[in-house]
Amino acid sequence: MADANEYKATFEMVDVDGDGYISPAELENLMRALGQEISSTRAIEVVVAADGNRDGKISLEEFAELMSRSAL
Repeated sequence: MADANEYKATFEMVDVDGDGYISPAELENLMRALGQEISSTRAIEVVVAADGNRDGKISLEEFAELMSRSAL
């Protein structure tokens, strides 16, 4: 299990509306800000893949898991 506190600051920057979750639209905005084009469909696919509890958005804990897997 990843330590969510390691990723909290990054998560909060992505969570623009401050609701405690990353939506597909917020992920899309992040990728574009980083200079990476991403379609709305691909953003939804990434959220679905990271969304452990299937609520349609990424929580801090899910984000930490995604980031720790990506770092390997």
